[in-house]
Formats: sequence, C-alpha cells, structure tokens
Amino acid sequence: MKARLAIDIGNTRTKFAIFEGREILHSSSLKNDVIELNNDILKNYEISALILSSVNSEAEDKLQLDNLNIPMLRLNHQTALPFRLEYESPDTLGKDRIAAVAGASVQFPNHNTLVIDAGTCVTYDFLTAEGGYLGGAISPGVQLRLRAMNSYTSKLPLLHWEGAERPQTIGNTTITSMLSGVVNGLISEMRGFIDSYEKQYKTLKIVITGGDANFFVKELKNGIFADPNLVLKGLNEILIYNGE
Repeated sequence: MKARLAIDIGNTRTKFAIFEGREILHSSSLKNDVIELNNDILKNYEISALILSSVNSEAEDKLQLDNLNIPMLRLNHQTALPFRLEYESPDTLGKDRIAAVAGASVQFPNHNTLVIDAGTCVTYDFLTAEGGYLGGAISPGVQLRLRAMNSYTSKLPLLHWEGAERPQTIGNTTITSMLSGVVNGLISEMRGFIDSYEKQYKTLKIVITGGDANFFVKELKNGIFADPNLVLKGLNEILIYNGE
C-alpha cells in the first residue's frame, strides 16, 4: 500500500507523519530553521498523496514539496471535512483546530467531544454527537503566560517551564509563585471548562493534544484521553475523506 503524508507547518515548528492507512509509519517534529532535514526522510517512502496545513510560507519553501510530484491537498476552510462546520467565521478558524476536530470526529463517532490542544495557546473545541463543530475558546498557554508576565512587568523574570512536575500550590519564592500561578491556574481553567461542558452535554468524551498534553492529562480526572498526534491523524482523516 502506498503511503500518505500529513504535514503541519506552524510558526516555529513543523510536524509530519507518514501513514499507511491509519497507522503512523514515521513521524517527525523539527524547528523550522532545520526543516529541510525532513527532505531525505521523505525520499525513503512511496507517497501517493499529501495534505498540507501551513501558516509559514518560508518554512514551506524549504521542504520543496513540488519536487515530490504527488497530489497535494492544501487545508483551508473550504476543504471537505468529515464533520459539519457551524462556526460563524470559518475563514478565521485555525487549521490546527480543524485538523484536531477531524481526528476526534473519527476516534469518537456519535459522541459529544471536547478537544483541548495544550500548546502555545490552549484551544477548546467542541463537536456534537451529531457531527457539528460549534466552536470553543482560545486561551494563552503556559509559556505565553510566563512571557507576558516578564514583558509587562519590570521585576518578574522570564521563565521556561519544562513540564516535568506540577508546581507546589504555595510558592515560597518569586519563581515558584509564578510557576504556581501559571501552571496550577491553567489546570483549574481546564477543569472549569470540562465541568461546564459536562453539565451541558452528557456522555462527553475529552481528548487532549499538543506539546503539554501528557502533563495535563495526568493532572486532570480519569477518563480523559491524551493523543499528541491528534492533529496529524486529523489531517490524514481529511485526506482519506477527500478520496486521496
């Protein structure tokens, strides 16, 4: 069977996965300044079709996708999707949000589903059991909150959170207090959103993706799924849906 290629080019990093059916044969995540290292990997597979989600044209050029000479589907708000878009401004909807919901729609068919993407921003996206995408919320992620405190104050340092351990609730230094406020605050925010959705919608499925997914799924209650590759899986599902 020939393979499909899903590429997600972000502002600073690019992720890609090579699929055989719905199985990931190979995946990669690289900073955009070394993205061309992926070119040699791609030559090792017989790829029949690819789907591209891109917000960075300069990084896209480094991949030399035209040289692959294979059909390419470029994701946008007009692309046929395995769910109904009921968002009032679909042309402004982030491509990563579209792809994550597509992945969740196939993993949890006929279920109300809340998708949480814990990355630079934290996004909350809701799909009804009837397959309608209603929208959600966007909030600053951990590193963005830490950077904002440094940028908009004169005394607070710029911190980088490694995501290994949950900070103590009572910080006893400025640094531990900042980490407590940001990380524990975001955990409380997620719990608040989850509780709100669960009160409105029964049999709710919750899936977390993004760079900080594994940390947050451990801190939230049981029954929540973590899938760091949900966006790439969703891109593959969109490609399948479009008959490629």
